[in-house]
Amino acid sequence: YAHVYSVDTDNFGDSISLTDALIESGHQNIACLHAPLDVHVSVDRVNGYKQSLAAHNIAVRDEWIVDGGYTHETALQAARELLSQSPLPEAVFATDSLKLMSIYRAAAEKNIAIPQQLAVVGYSNETLSFILTPAPGGIDIPTQELGQQSCELLFRLISGKPSPQNITVATHMTLK
Repeated sequence: YAHVYSVDTDNFGDSISLTDALIESGHQNIACLHAPLDVHVSVDRVNGYKQSLAAHNIAVRDEWIVDGGYTHETALQAARELLSQSPLPEAVFATDSLKLMSIYRAAAEKNIAIPQQLAVVGYSNETLSFILTPAPGGIDIPTQELGQQSCELLFRLISGKPSPQNITVATHMTLK
C-alpha cells in the first residue's frame, strides 16, 4: 500500500519455507487451509504455498486450497470438509492459528492421527505449541517484537524523524 507504514513478517517467504519443508519431508499432496483472501497477509501466505509447489513441479489442486473464514465455526467446518475429501491430503499448511486448531480438532473427530497419517504445519505461537498434542511445527510469530517495532516506528513518525516505510521482523521456524 502506497503511503502506509507497516511492521510485518515475510509472509510470502515464510510460507514458501514451510511448504518446502513439507516437500523435503517427502510430502507431495499438500493442502492449504487459509483465511479469506481480502487481506494481503492471507494472499501472501497462499501465494507462498503455491510458489513452493510450482518450484517443485507439484500441481496445485484447487480443491485442497480451502478458505476457513474468520470464525471458529467456519474454520472448523472448512477443516472437516478438507479432511473428508478423497483422496486425503498427506499434509496441511494452516495459514493462521485458528486454522491450525481447526485441523487438529477435525483430525481428532475423524480419527486421523497427526503426524502419523497427516502432517500439519502452520503459523503458531508458544501457547498453541503447549496446548496442541503433538505440538505443531511451523512459524512462530514474534508478537512482542512486532509490537515493539510498531511502537518505535510510531514514535519516530510522531517526532518527525526519518523512518522506514516497511519493517520486516524475522520469524523462527520449528519443525517437529
